[in-house]
Amino acid sequence: MSSPTPRGLLAVLEQRDGRRCAWTGQESDRLVPQHRQGGAGGRKNKHRPSNVVWLDSILNGRIEAEADLQAEALRRGIKISGFADPTATPIEHAVHGLVLLDDEGRWAPAPKETSPWR
Repeated sequence: MSSPTPRGLLAVLEQRDGRRCAWTGQESDRLVPQHRQGGAGGRKNKHRPSNVVWLDSILNGRIEAEADLQAEALRRGIKISGFADPTATPIEHAVHGLVLLDDEGRWAPAPKETSPWR
């Protein structure tokens, strides 16, 4: 079983993104922290701001269950490979646009050459 997302990280996430879904940009009381590098278990650097975004819990479940949504989540950088570096992998974020997330809770525009979809 994976460990729960630490409260301090949730506070950083809320300050960076508000209470808005990274996919839709909508505020919701159904938001859950989504680890971009998924997988069960205890990845030691799993709980860091570059690796976590808010997602609507229903959408999150659908991403896990539906191949087309999973492919779109990968395209957007909301889900990434376990081997990818979240700080160097762009995310198409509904709140911030095409950005890179860092581990201090900040975001910066992603260089255009890093984006596979632009």
